Amino acid sequence: MTFAALTSDRESQLRGLLDAIQEFIVLKDGEGRWLITNKIVLDTYHLQGVDYVGKTDMELALIRPELHDAFIYNIQTDEQAWQKKATLRIQKSFMGLDGRINTWEVIKTPTFDEAGNRHQLVIVSRNITERRIAEQALETSEQRYRLIADNMFDIIGVFKPEVGIEYVSPSFEHVLGHRAATYLGSDLFELIHPDDNDPLRRAFRLLLDGTASHTTIECRCLHAQGHYIWFEANLSSTYTAEGRLDNVVFSCRDISTRKAYNEHLQALAYHDPLTGAPNRRFLMDQAQLMIDRVSAGSTFAVLYLDLDRFKPINDEMGHEVGDELLTQFACRLRQHLRTDDVYARIGGDEFVIVLAHVNEAQAVTIAERLCLVLQEPWSLPCGELKTTSSIGVALYPDAGLSVHTLLRHADEALYQAKRAGRACIMVHKK
Repeated sequence: MTFAALTSDRESQLRGLLDAIQEFIVLKDGEGRWLITNKIVLDTYHLQGVDYVGKTDMELALIRPELHDAFIYNIQTDEQAWQKKATLRIQKSFMGLDGRINTWEVIKTPTFDEAGNRHQLVIVSRNITERRIAEQALETSEQRYRLIADNMFDIIGVFKPEVGIEYVSPSFEHVLGHRAATYLGSDLFELIHPDDNDPLRRAFRLLLDGTASHTTIECRCLHAQGHYIWFEANLSSTYTAEGRLDNVVFSCRDISTRKAYNEHLQALAYHDPLTGAPNRRFLMDQAQLMIDRVSAGSTFAVLYLDLDRFKPINDEMGHEVGDELLTQFACRLRQHLRTDDVYARIGGDEFVIVLAHVNEAQAVTIAERLCLVLQEPWSLPCGELKTTSSIGVALYPDAGLSVHTLLRHADEALYQAKRAGRACIMVHKK
């Protein structure tokens, strides 16, 4: 094979290699004349069959005037590369062969001869349309989620086991008044109410040791102004591709309003709407708890009491006076009981008191004191009024082992007290 044939064969191989590459490749001399390019460039610039070698972009623009702006852009950015005297990276967009706007990353690398004169300019462009579409989609998604995070009232965050709090949403400051940056790298447990700290730590451990992947817990978090806010916290684990625990993601919603409403409903369920005193349901629950928890040999007392001759007062002076009398009666009882005693209005003018940790003598002493206190005058809309009260006493366990039995025997003792002349005390005896 002759040298000329060998050279021709190598040029053919090089040409085939260049044409197979899907990136734009252009080599220009120091005057901006095209020397070498590949097929994708020729196709894009509609230069197939055009003798482009030795022509400048301005000359090619005359041949393909529909691409005039693209050739002028080439001239301008070529000059930027020459002026920079180093590799220039730019992006440009134009209509591609696929009929849509394509974005290209263009790398222009100038070279100079020993005298510092412009020698050649190597231009390599790659189509980054798909990458840009993906980046724009990701950017749009991030902006959307950032918009949500910045404007939501739920607190969301990321806890990384080896780091602590890695991210917390701006709502952390809006809702709790704390600067988020202050708690990055911490575990936030210092802000949790002492009564809720251990349950929340247990919930985290379930996620960290892989026992659970999701859990929900209610807890109180300290506001910067010193009060606590109730939150419902949803905790979820995220894992790496290798299956290792990566993060714990949490979302916390303020449930203070719900908690307050539930407490209001509970108050309605367990309290008498007229006097504000606990009701029969509350008494039954508390008395049963006392029975369940009482230790061997311990006693407590149930006192059943009412207002002597309340019905004539209510009928003759009116229900408004009767209601006020009952309200003041309940208030006076509450003021003269110990902290761990329980009292309730169970109907009409009937009240029940459960005295914790007392024997018979102690129960009678307290009952006698109450009898005296309840004989003091009442200040009512109709003027000053005096009444008396009778009290029946039943001791646990002698008078019964159940709440119902104790109440029945205390009621029987009250009846005996009324028969004995009222304003006195009777203790149930077997």
